[in-house]
Amino acid sequence: MRRLAGAEQAGPSVAGSRAPEPTDAEIFMAMASGNLTALGTLYARHQQRIRRFLARATAGDADADDILHDVFITAGRVAVTYDGRSDARGFLIGIAANLVRARREKKARWVRALAALEGAVTGAFRRTPEDSASETQQMHLLNAALARLSEEKRLVLLLIELEGLSGDEVSSTLGIPVATVWTRLHYARAELREHLKRRM
Repeated sequence: MRRLAGAEQAGPSVAGSRAPEPTDAEIFMAMASGNLTALGTLYARHQQRIRRFLARATAGDADADDILHDVFITAGRVAVTYDGRSDARGFLIGIAANLVRARREKKARWVRALAALEGAVTGAFRRTPEDSASETQQMHLLNAALARLSEEKRLVLLLIELEGLSGDEVSSTLGIPVATVWTRLHYARAELREHLKRRM
């Protein structure tokens, strides 16, 4: 069995013996050269520890598994920048922490943006007294309302309110006039407000 970095074993292999497992540094070298098997090896080696970290960092949020997946996808994308340490745990936890923070900031920005849709959203948010339970209920409520929008309106709303893109950036991304962006955003907000009112 060859090491993932691609180094040749010296001399013939002894029957029944196995090559030593690759170090994390060697795995990252292989990932940087496009070896997808290496990413699977890294995942198998570290996913349990990273999952435990994420479970604590997100207080058991359902997003933890999604973030876990993103940690390893991100590691594959930035493999060329790996600093060569033999144990990648700290590196992966750093990625995980940044993703948790980014996800939390994105949710907060999304809730603030929707709360600006006047009384319908604000009123809906007051239904649950406990903050942690309320956040979960809010997201379910908002996701259900979003699902009722047309794809064209939903995309514009998400790109502007959640991703923070400008009207010009959304216009370029979707290949539509800026005036169409603002028209779709206006109707998306109005429809979202109406959907939320019906759920109160």
